[in-house]
Amino acid sequence: METKKLSELYNLACLNAHQLIDELYEEVHTPEGDPKVAPEEIKKIRSKFLAKVRHELELIQASVEEHNEE
Repeated sequence: METKKLSELYNLACLNAHQLIDELYEEVHTPEGDPKVAPEEIKKIRSKFLAKVRHELELIQASVEEHNEE
């Protein structure tokens, strides 16, 4: 894989992670804009988003490993 392609994959993963963080902010608030206060609800939301962000981080790692295999 060329370094330009590697950079593009890094960019994609980071853009996706940024979008997820924006979505997380919205998710931890009610439609009225108040913060959610139920610990169990926040824990579920956190876990869901943590898995999604980890997926993007794994894309970065897999990309660099593929780049170095060539």
